[in-house]
Amino acid sequence: MRLWTQLLPLLCCSLFSSQGAESDSNFTLTVDNQHVFAVVDVPFNVTVTIEQVNWSDKPIEIFWESNGVYVFPKDELGHKIVFPQSGSKSQALMLEASLFGIFNLRFYKMDRNGKKTFLNIGQEVELVIKRENVQQNKIINIIFTIIIALALAFMGLALDMKVVLATLKKPIGPAIGMFCQFILMAVFSYLLGWLFLETNYERLGLLLLGCCPGGSHSNFWTAMFHGDVNLSCTMTFISTLGAFVFTSLWVYLLGTPLVGKTIPIPYPHIAISLASFTIPLLAGVAFKYKWPKKAVTLSKKVSRPFFLLCLITLPIIAVVTNIHFFYLCTWRHIVSGACLGFMGYIFGAGLAALLNQGRPQIIAISLETAIQNGGISLIVLSMTFPSPYSDMGILPVMSFFFCSTGPIMFVVYAVYLLGKKITFYLAKVDISG
Repeated sequence: MRLWTQLLPLLCCSLFSSQGAESDSNFTLTVDNQHVFAVVDVPFNVTVTIEQVNWSDKPIEIFWESNGVYVFPKDELGHKIVFPQSGSKSQALMLEASLFGIFNLRFYKMDRNGKKTFLNIGQEVELVIKRENVQQNKIINIIFTIIIALALAFMGLALDMKVVLATLKKPIGPAIGMFCQFILMAVFSYLLGWLFLETNYERLGLLLLGCCPGGSHSNFWTAMFHGDVNLSCTMTFISTLGAFVFTSLWVYLLGTPLVGKTIPIPYPHIAISLASFTIPLLAGVAFKYKWPKKAVTLSKKVSRPFFLLCLITLPIIAVVTNIHFFYLCTWRHIVSGACLGFMGYIFGAGLAALLNQGRPQIIAISLETAIQNGGISLIVLSMTFPSPYSDMGILPVMSFFFCSTGPIMFVVYAVYLLGKKITFYLAKVDISG
Protein backbone atom coordinates (compact mmCIF):
# COMPACT_ATOMS: atom_id res chain seq x y z
CA MET A 1 0.00 0.00 0.00
CA ARG A 2 2.84 2.31 0.89
CA LEU A 3 4.45 1.50 -2.47
CA TRP A 4 1.32 2.57 -4.37
CA THR A 5 1.10 5.83 -2.42
CA GLN A 6 4.65 6.61 -3.52
CA LEU A 7 4.12 5.65 -7.18
CA LEU A 8 0.78 7.43 -7.63
CA PRO A 9 2.19 11.00 -7.63
CA LEU A 10 4.88 9.96 -10.09
CA LEU A 11 2.30 8.45 -12.45
CA CYS A 12 0.14 11.56 -12.27
CA CYS A 13 3.11 13.81 -13.01
CA SER A 14 4.07 11.64 -15.96
CA LEU A 15 0.50 11.71 -17.28
CA PHE A 16 0.13 15.48 -17.00
CA SER A 17 3.57 16.11 -18.49
CA SER A 18 2.82 13.89 -21.50
CA GLN A 19 -0.50 15.71 -21.98
CA GLY A 20 1.30 19.02 -21.80
CA ALA A 21 3.85 17.88 -24.41
CA GLU A 22 1.04 16.75 -26.71
CA SER A 23 -0.69 20.09 -26.40
CA ASP A 24 2.55 21.84 -27.36
CA SER A 25 2.38 20.23 -30.80
CA ASN A 26 -1.32 20.87 -31.43
CA PHE A 27 -1.19 22.65 -34.80
CA THR A 28 -1.75 22.17 -38.51
CA LEU A 29 1.17 22.44 -40.96
CA THR A 30 0.69 23.60 -44.56
CA VAL A 31 3.09 24.27 -47.44
CA ASP A 32 2.52 26.95 -50.07
CA ASN A 33 3.19 24.57 -52.98
CA GLN A 34 3.26 20.78 -53.15
CA HIS A 35 5.34 20.91 -56.37
CA VAL A 36 8.36 23.20 -56.18
CA PHE A 37 10.34 23.88 -59.37
CA ALA A 38 13.94 25.06 -59.13
CA VAL A 39 17.28 25.07 -60.97
CA VAL A 40 20.52 23.36 -60.00
CA ASP A 41 22.82 25.49 -57.78
CA VAL A 42 20.22 28.26 -57.45
CA PRO A 43 18.66 28.82 -53.97
CA PHE A 44 14.88 28.54 -53.71
CA ASN A 45 12.27 28.96 -50.98
CA VAL A 46 9.56 26.72 -49.57
CA THR A 47 7.07 28.60 -47.37
CA VAL A 48 5.79 26.64 -44.37
CA THR A 49 2.77 27.84 -42.35
CA ILE A 50 1.30 26.65 -39.03
CA GLU A 51 -2.41 27.12 -38.28
CA GLN A 52 -4.82 26.32 -35.46
CA VAL A 53 -2.01 26.56 -32.95
CA ASN A 54 -2.44 25.72 -29.28
CA TRP A 55 0.45 27.83 -28.01
CA SER A 56 2.50 27.09 -24.91
CA ASP A 57 5.41 28.97 -23.43
CA LYS A 58 7.90 27.26 -25.76
CA PRO A 59 8.32 27.98 -29.48
CA ILE A 60 7.30 25.26 -31.92
CA GLU A 61 10.18 23.44 -33.62
CA ILE A 62 9.71 21.55 -36.85
CA PHE A 63 12.36 19.60 -38.74
CA TRP A 64 12.62 18.59 -42.40
CA GLU A 65 14.46 15.98 -44.43
CA SER A 66 14.78 15.03 -48.11
CA ASN A 67 15.26 11.68 -49.80
CA GLY A 68 17.99 13.32 -51.89
CA VAL A 69 21.37 13.96 -50.29
CA TYR A 70 21.90 16.68 -52.90
CA VAL A 71 19.27 18.93 -51.28
CA PHE A 72 20.71 20.99 -48.42
CA PRO A 73 19.72 24.05 -46.33
CA LYS A 74 20.95 27.57 -47.02
CA ASP A 75 19.90 29.24 -43.75
CA GLU A 76 21.48 29.21 -40.28
CA LEU A 77 18.98 26.84 -38.64
CA GLY A 78 19.80 24.03 -41.04
CA HIS A 79 17.14 21.33 -40.99
CA LYS A 80 15.09 23.08 -38.30
CA ILE A 81 12.25 25.63 -38.50
CA VAL A 82 11.32 27.63 -35.36
CA PHE A 83 7.93 29.33 -34.85
CA PRO A 84 7.98 31.68 -31.81
CA GLN A 85 4.61 32.63 -30.29
CA SER A 86 5.13 36.31 -30.97
CA GLY A 87 6.47 35.82 -34.49
CA SER A 88 4.98 35.08 -37.88
CA LYS A 89 3.06 31.89 -38.49
CA SER A 90 4.83 31.49 -41.85
CA GLN A 91 8.51 30.75 -42.32
CA ALA A 92 10.49 30.65 -45.59
CA LEU A 93 12.73 27.62 -45.80
CA MET A 94 15.71 28.38 -48.08
CA LEU A 95 17.14 25.34 -49.90
CA GLU A 96 19.51 24.53 -52.71
CA ALA A 97 20.17 21.42 -54.82
CA SER A 98 23.55 20.50 -56.29
CA LEU A 99 22.15 17.94 -58.75
CA PHE A 100 19.04 17.91 -60.88
CA GLY A 101 16.38 15.30 -60.28
CA ILE A 102 13.07 14.72 -58.53
CA PHE A 103 13.22 14.65 -54.73
CA ASN A 104 10.73 14.66 -51.85
CA LEU A 105 10.58 16.85 -48.75
CA ARG A 106 9.07 15.65 -45.45
CA PHE A 107 8.44 17.44 -42.14
CA TYR A 108 8.50 15.96 -38.66
CA LYS A 109 8.55 16.69 -34.93
CA MET A 110 11.18 15.33 -32.58
CA ASP A 111 10.72 14.48 -28.91
CA ARG A 112 13.33 14.64 -26.18
CA ASN A 113 14.59 11.17 -27.02
CA GLY A 114 15.14 12.04 -30.69
CA LYS A 115 12.15 10.06 -31.93
CA LYS A 116 10.64 11.40 -35.15
CA THR A 117 6.91 11.92 -35.68
CA PHE A 118 6.18 12.82 -39.28
CA LEU A 119 3.52 15.43 -39.93
CA ASN A 120 0.63 14.77 -42.25
CA ILE A 121 0.39 17.59 -44.81
CA GLY A 122 -1.66 15.69 -47.39
CA GLN A 123 1.29 14.54 -49.47
CA GLU A 124 5.06 14.94 -49.58
CA VAL A 125 6.43 18.09 -51.17
CA GLU A 126 7.96 17.29 -54.56
CA LEU A 127 11.14 19.17 -55.51
CA VAL A 128 11.66 19.28 -59.27
CA ILE A 129 15.23 20.41 -59.96
CA LYS A 130 16.04 21.28 -63.58
CA ARG A 131 19.33 21.52 -65.48
CA GLU A 132 21.19 24.79 -65.21
CA ASN A 133 22.42 24.94 -68.83
CA VAL A 134 20.29 23.33 -71.51
CA GLN A 135 22.05 25.23 -74.32
CA GLN A 136 25.26 23.30 -73.62
CA ASN A 137 23.65 20.06 -74.81
CA LYS A 138 22.73 21.61 -78.16
CA ILE A 139 26.34 22.66 -78.80
CA ILE A 140 27.60 19.18 -77.91
CA ASN A 141 25.03 17.59 -80.24
CA ILE A 142 26.31 19.76 -83.11
CA ILE A 143 29.89 18.66 -82.41
CA PHE A 144 28.79 15.02 -82.31
CA THR A 145 26.99 15.40 -85.64
CA ILE A 146 30.07 16.86 -87.37
CA ILE A 147 32.40 14.12 -86.08
CA ILE A 148 30.00 11.32 -87.03
CA ALA A 149 29.41 12.84 -90.48
CA LEU A 150 33.16 12.83 -91.14
CA ALA A 151 33.42 9.22 -89.95
CA LEU A 152 30.53 8.19 -92.22
CA ALA A 153 32.28 9.84 -95.16
CA PHE A 154 35.32 7.65 -94.45
CA MET A 155 33.01 4.64 -94.28
CA GLY A 156 31.63 5.52 -97.69
CA LEU A 157 35.13 4.94 -99.08
CA ALA A 158 34.80 1.25 -98.20
CA LEU A 159 31.29 0.78 -99.58
CA ASP A 160 30.78 -1.34 -102.69
CA MET A 161 27.56 -0.16 -104.31
CA LYS A 162 27.28 -3.37 -106.35
CA VAL A 163 27.17 -5.37 -103.09
CA VAL A 164 24.67 -2.93 -101.58
CA LEU A 165 22.37 -3.25 -104.62
CA ALA A 166 22.70 -7.05 -104.53
CA THR A 167 21.73 -6.98 -100.84
CA LEU A 168 18.66 -4.89 -101.64
CA LYS A 169 17.60 -7.34 -104.37
CA LYS A 170 17.88 -10.27 -101.95
CA PRO A 171 17.30 -8.64 -98.55
CA ILE A 172 17.61 -11.63 -96.22
CA GLY A 173 20.06 -9.87 -93.90
CA PRO A 174 18.07 -6.62 -93.71
CA ALA A 175 14.86 -8.60 -93.10
CA ILE A 176 16.49 -10.37 -90.14
CA GLY A 177 17.71 -7.04 -88.81
CA MET A 178 14.30 -5.38 -89.19
CA PHE A 179 12.60 -8.22 -87.31
CA CYS A 180 15.16 -8.11 -84.50
CA GLN A 181 15.15 -4.30 -84.22
CA PHE A 182 11.48 -3.47 -84.49
CA ILE A 183 9.88 -6.62 -83.05
CA LEU A 184 12.25 -8.31 -80.60
CA MET A 185 13.95 -5.18 -79.23
CA ALA A 186 10.65 -3.33 -78.82
CA VAL A 187 9.10 -6.23 -76.90
CA PHE A 188 12.23 -6.77 -74.80
CA SER A 189 12.43 -3.08 -73.83
CA TYR A 190 8.76 -2.98 -72.82
CA LEU A 191 9.00 -6.10 -70.66
CA LEU A 192 12.31 -5.06 -69.06
CA GLY A 193 10.81 -1.66 -68.24
CA TRP A 194 7.91 -3.18 -66.32
CA LEU A 195 10.18 -5.77 -64.71
CA PHE A 196 12.88 -3.43 -63.35
CA LEU A 197 11.97 0.27 -63.64
CA GLU A 198 9.70 2.13 -61.23
CA THR A 199 8.43 5.22 -63.09
CA ASN A 200 6.57 5.50 -66.38
CA TYR A 201 8.90 8.09 -67.87
CA GLU A 202 11.83 5.71 -67.29
CA ARG A 203 9.86 2.87 -68.90
CA LEU A 204 9.02 5.14 -71.82
CA GLY A 205 12.72 6.01 -72.24
CA LEU A 206 13.69 2.33 -72.47
CA LEU A 207 10.76 1.57 -74.79
CA LEU A 208 11.73 4.41 -77.12
CA LEU A 209 15.27 3.07 -77.24
CA GLY A 210 13.99 -0.39 -78.18
CA CYS A 211 11.82 1.08 -80.96
CA CYS A 212 14.60 3.15 -82.52
CA PRO A 213 16.44 2.24 -85.74
CA GLY A 214 20.10 1.29 -85.83
CA GLY A 215 22.69 3.95 -85.14
CA SER A 216 25.91 4.87 -86.92
CA HIS A 217 28.00 3.42 -84.08
CA SER A 218 26.95 -0.05 -85.25
CA ASN A 219 28.57 0.70 -88.61
CA PHE A 220 31.82 1.75 -86.93
CA TRP A 221 31.97 -1.33 -84.72
CA THR A 222 31.11 -3.57 -87.67
CA ALA A 223 34.15 -2.18 -89.48
CA MET A 224 36.34 -2.68 -86.38
CA PHE A 225 35.22 -6.32 -86.00
CA HIS A 226 35.65 -6.98 -89.75
CA GLY A 227 31.95 -7.56 -90.30
CA ASP A 228 29.95 -6.88 -93.44
CA VAL A 229 30.05 -3.07 -93.67
CA ASN A 230 27.90 -3.03 -96.80
CA LEU A 231 25.16 -4.98 -95.03
CA SER A 232 25.48 -2.84 -91.88
CA CYS A 233 25.06 0.45 -93.77
CA THR A 234 22.19 -0.98 -95.82
CA MET A 235 20.43 -2.12 -92.65
CA THR A 236 20.89 1.28 -91.00
CA PHE A 237 19.39 3.02 -94.03
CA ILE A 238 16.41 0.65 -94.26
CA SER A 239 15.72 0.65 -90.51
CA THR A 240 15.77 4.47 -90.41
CA LEU A 241 13.18 4.47 -93.18
CA GLY A 242 11.20 1.85 -91.27
CA ALA A 243 11.27 4.02 -88.14
CA PHE A 244 8.67 6.32 -89.72
CA VAL A 245 6.20 3.42 -89.43
CA PHE A 246 7.39 1.04 -86.72
CA THR A 247 8.59 3.56 -84.12
CA SER A 248 5.31 5.45 -84.48
CA LEU A 249 3.31 2.22 -84.20
CA TRP A 250 5.01 0.98 -81.03
CA VAL A 251 4.85 4.40 -79.38
CA TYR A 252 1.13 4.57 -80.14
CA LEU A 253 0.40 1.02 -78.93
CA LEU A 254 2.65 0.86 -75.86
CA GLY A 255 4.02 4.33 -75.12
CA THR A 256 0.85 6.40 -75.02
CA PRO A 257 -0.86 4.19 -72.37
CA LEU A 258 2.25 4.57 -70.17
CA VAL A 259 1.98 8.35 -69.80
CA GLY A 260 -1.70 8.85 -70.62
CA LYS A 261 -1.14 11.39 -73.37
CA THR A 262 -0.15 11.58 -77.01
CA ILE A 263 3.59 11.26 -77.52
CA PRO A 264 4.99 13.41 -80.33
CA ILE A 265 7.10 11.54 -82.87
CA PRO A 266 9.99 13.68 -84.16
CA TYR A 267 9.53 12.93 -87.86
CA PRO A 268 11.73 15.89 -88.87
CA HIS A 269 14.49 14.56 -86.60
CA ILE A 270 14.19 11.08 -88.12
CA ALA A 271 14.38 12.63 -91.59
CA ILE A 272 17.42 14.68 -90.54
CA SER A 273 19.00 11.54 -89.06
CA LEU A 274 18.41 9.72 -92.36
CA ALA A 275 19.90 12.60 -94.35
CA SER A 276 22.89 13.03 -92.00
CA PHE A 277 23.59 9.31 -92.42
CA THR A 278 23.05 9.06 -96.19
CA ILE A 279 24.71 12.28 -97.43
CA PRO A 280 28.16 11.70 -95.86
CA LEU A 281 28.12 8.06 -97.06
CA LEU A 282 27.29 9.13 -100.60
CA ALA A 283 30.02 11.78 -100.40
CA GLY A 284 32.51 9.04 -99.57
CA VAL A 285 31.19 6.88 -102.41
CA ALA A 286 31.51 9.80 -104.83
CA PHE A 287 35.10 10.45 -103.68
CA LYS A 288 35.90 6.78 -104.27
CA TYR A 289 34.40 6.95 -107.77
CA LYS A 290 36.33 10.12 -108.65
CA TRP A 291 39.67 9.22 -107.03
CA PRO A 292 39.77 5.43 -106.52
CA LYS A 293 43.48 5.20 -105.61
CA LYS A 294 43.31 7.96 -103.03
CA ALA A 295 40.14 6.40 -101.62
CA VAL A 296 41.89 3.05 -101.13
CA THR A 297 44.82 4.73 -99.39
CA LEU A 298 42.56 6.75 -97.07
CA SER A 299 40.40 3.72 -96.32
CA LYS A 300 43.40 1.59 -95.30
CA LYS A 301 45.45 4.18 -93.40
CA VAL A 302 42.92 6.67 -92.00
CA SER A 303 39.43 5.15 -91.74
CA ARG A 304 39.93 2.50 -89.08
CA PRO A 305 42.08 4.68 -86.74
CA PHE A 306 39.53 7.49 -87.10
CA PHE A 307 36.69 5.08 -86.25
CA LEU A 308 38.58 4.00 -83.15
CA LEU A 309 39.21 7.64 -82.21
CA CYS A 310 35.49 8.38 -82.55
CA LEU A 311 34.52 5.35 -80.50
CA ILE A 312 36.86 6.50 -77.72
CA THR A 313 36.29 10.27 -77.66
CA LEU A 314 32.51 10.33 -78.12
CA PRO A 315 31.78 8.18 -75.02
CA ILE A 316 34.24 10.26 -72.99
CA ILE A 317 32.45 13.47 -73.94
CA ALA A 318 29.13 11.78 -73.18
CA VAL A 319 30.37 10.77 -69.72
CA VAL A 320 31.62 14.28 -68.91
CA THR A 321 28.39 15.97 -70.02
CA ASN A 322 26.18 13.40 -68.27
CA ILE A 323 28.15 12.99 -65.05
CA HIS A 324 24.85 13.13 -63.15
CA PHE A 325 24.17 9.60 -64.38
CA PHE A 326 26.66 8.13 -61.89
CA TYR A 327 24.90 9.89 -58.99
CA LEU A 328 21.31 9.16 -59.96
CA CYS A 329 21.41 5.71 -61.54
CA THR A 330 20.39 2.66 -59.54
CA TRP A 331 20.84 -1.04 -60.09
CA ARG A 332 17.44 -1.05 -61.80
CA HIS A 333 18.65 1.33 -64.51
CA ILE A 334 21.89 -0.57 -65.00
CA VAL A 335 20.30 -4.02 -65.18
CA SER A 336 17.49 -2.97 -67.53
CA GLY A 337 19.83 -1.15 -69.93
CA ALA A 338 22.49 -3.87 -69.89
CA CYS A 339 19.95 -6.66 -70.40
CA LEU A 340 18.44 -4.90 -73.42
CA GLY A 341 21.85 -4.61 -75.08
CA PHE A 342 22.94 -8.17 -74.32
CA MET A 343 19.63 -9.59 -75.56
CA GLY A 344 20.05 -7.61 -78.78
CA TYR A 345 23.52 -9.05 -79.41
CA ILE A 346 22.51 -12.61 -78.54
CA PHE A 347 19.20 -12.81 -80.37
CA GLY A 348 20.51 -10.90 -83.41
CA ALA A 349 23.50 -13.21 -83.79
CA GLY A 350 21.47 -16.31 -82.95
CA LEU A 351 18.76 -15.63 -85.51
CA ALA A 352 21.33 -14.76 -88.20
CA ALA A 353 23.23 -18.00 -87.52
CA LEU A 354 19.97 -19.97 -87.52
CA LEU A 355 19.21 -18.64 -91.02
CA ASN A 356 22.67 -19.69 -92.32
CA GLN A 357 24.24 -16.25 -92.59
CA GLY A 358 28.02 -15.98 -92.88
CA ARG A 359 30.30 -14.82 -90.08
CA PRO A 360 30.64 -11.20 -91.38
CA GLN A 361 26.86 -11.01 -91.77
CA ILE A 362 26.27 -12.40 -88.27
CA ILE A 363 28.57 -9.71 -86.83
CA ALA A 364 26.78 -6.97 -88.75
CA ILE A 365 23.26 -8.15 -87.81
CA SER A 366 24.16 -8.65 -84.16
CA LEU A 367 25.70 -5.18 -83.81
CA GLU A 368 22.95 -3.51 -85.85
CA THR A 369 20.27 -5.11 -83.66
CA ALA A 370 21.79 -4.09 -80.32
CA ILE A 371 23.21 -0.63 -81.06
CA GLN A 372 20.24 1.69 -81.47
CA ASN A 373 19.97 5.33 -82.50
CA GLY A 374 19.43 6.66 -78.99
CA GLY A 375 19.29 10.26 -80.18
CA ILE A 376 15.70 9.72 -81.32
CA SER A 377 14.64 8.52 -77.88
CA LEU A 378 16.30 11.56 -76.27
CA ILE A 379 14.43 13.92 -78.61
CA VAL A 380 11.07 12.25 -77.90
CA LEU A 381 11.64 12.40 -74.13
CA SER A 382 12.54 16.10 -74.26
CA MET A 383 9.40 16.78 -76.34
CA THR A 384 7.16 14.74 -74.01
CA PHE A 385 8.46 15.74 -70.55
CA PRO A 386 10.09 18.93 -69.27
CA SER A 387 13.39 18.78 -67.40
CA PRO A 388 14.09 17.00 -65.07
CA TYR A 389 11.45 14.37 -65.95
CA SER A 390 13.03 13.92 -69.38
CA ASP A 391 16.48 13.70 -67.77
CA MET A 392 15.27 10.97 -65.41
CA GLY A 393 13.76 9.09 -68.35
CA ILE A 394 17.19 9.11 -69.99
CA LEU A 395 18.77 7.12 -67.12
CA PRO A 396 17.98 3.62 -68.51
CA VAL A 397 19.05 4.85 -71.97
CA MET A 398 22.38 6.02 -70.55
CA SER A 399 22.74 2.69 -68.74
CA PHE A 400 22.25 0.94 -72.06
CA PHE A 401 25.06 2.95 -73.66
CA PHE A 402 27.49 2.62 -70.76
CA CYS A 403 26.86 -1.07 -70.09
CA SER A 404 26.11 -2.41 -73.58
CA THR A 405 27.72 -0.28 -76.28
CA GLY A 406 30.33 1.85 -74.51
CA PRO A 407 33.28 0.72 -72.37
CA ILE A 408 32.30 -2.95 -72.48
CA MET A 409 32.70 -2.96 -76.27
CA PHE A 410 36.35 -2.02 -75.89
CA VAL A 411 36.83 -5.00 -73.59
CA VAL A 412 35.19 -7.24 -76.19
CA TYR A 413 37.32 -5.66 -78.93
CA ALA A 414 40.51 -6.26 -76.91
CA VAL A 415 39.54 -9.91 -76.47
CA TYR A 416 38.80 -10.08 -80.21
CA LEU A 417 42.26 -8.73 -81.12
CA LEU A 418 43.92 -11.06 -78.61
CA GLY A 419 42.04 -14.03 -80.09
CA LYS A 420 43.16 -13.05 -83.60
CA LYS A 421 46.81 -12.86 -82.50
CA ILE A 422 46.62 -16.23 -80.76
CA THR A 423 45.00 -17.79 -83.82
CA PHE A 424 47.65 -16.28 -86.10
CA TYR A 425 50.44 -17.52 -83.81
CA LEU A 426 49.03 -21.06 -83.66
CA ALA A 427 48.62 -21.14 -87.43
CA LYS A 428 52.23 -20.02 -87.84
CA VAL A 429 53.45 -22.71 -85.46
CA ASP A 430 51.53 -25.41 -87.41
CA ILE A 431 53.00 -24.27 -90.72
CA SER A 432 56.55 -24.18 -89.37
CA GLY A 433 56.03 -27.56 -87.70
